[in-house]
Amino acid sequence: VESGEWVDHGDAAMPMLPALASDVMSLAIDPEVSVARIGRVIAKDQVLATRVLRLANSAYCAPLQEVTTVNDAIVRMGTGPVRNVVLAVCFTSRLQGANVYGPQGRELMDHAIGTAYLARLIAEKLGDDADEAFMVGLLHDMGKLLLLKLARDFIKFGVPTPSAQEIETVCRERHAEMGARLLRQWQLPEALEAPVRYHHDPAASTTHSREAAVTYMAKRLSHRYGFGCPNEDVKLVDDPICARLGLTEKWQEDIDRRAPGLFQVARQIVA
Repeated sequence: VESGEWVDHGDAAMPMLPALASDVMSLAIDPEVSVARIGRVIAKDQVLATRVLRLANSAYCAPLQEVTTVNDAIVRMGTGPVRNVVLAVCFTSRLQGANVYGPQGRELMDHAIGTAYLARLIAEKLGDDADEAFMVGLLHDMGKLLLLKLARDFIKFGVPTPSAQEIETVCRERHAEMGARLLRQWQLPEALEAPVRYHHDPAASTTHSREAAVTYMAKRLSHRYGFGCPNEDVKLVDDPICARLGLTEKWQEDIDRRAPGLFQVARQIVA
């Protein structure tokens, strides 16, 4: 078996989108979704219900009175934040398998959550669709998760699992492509697929290049703060993509103050 062959050989083993995640995606894409409909989806999963109630009663929401029902929690927080929590819990719960993802699972979860919330902040600043930006940020490195799973599954074909170095190289070089392929298989909108595919090179995207640029900047900010990855202390305002989006040094200073606290709250909710 040649180096890297396990990636394409494993296409047939690409995971299906879980039923609950499919329901959540349909909620996230529908801007007119009702409180009752979100409540019904959340009620299917006790873990989701517990996390939503925990957030609604957290200091982040500054509650004056404790809420005890999912519908009351949704009314308190608004449908957008609740959809974000549900999406985050749904996807990050898949990273708990230490036999598949090892210690990388927690790191990738932290990076996904951090990037998602930063993408939301950028989109809000630009007047773009913040919920969509959150989703793309959450999904942008799904290709790495897929590749880690395919590498572990490959042993079923009767050959040794690829080396750690090979897995690392393939993840670095092909995760964007594989993530987009996975989203396409899940029949998610191109508005999500294209930014995932081009989140390292938004200029190369022929469609949804603005969304790709937002995801790129969210990813770079996530690396700046060390959300699930080593810190990269760089001045992002020197990045041409930053200028293209009209993000100023003053804006970055504001995000520098807000991001760590927001990340810690988000991390506790999905932990």
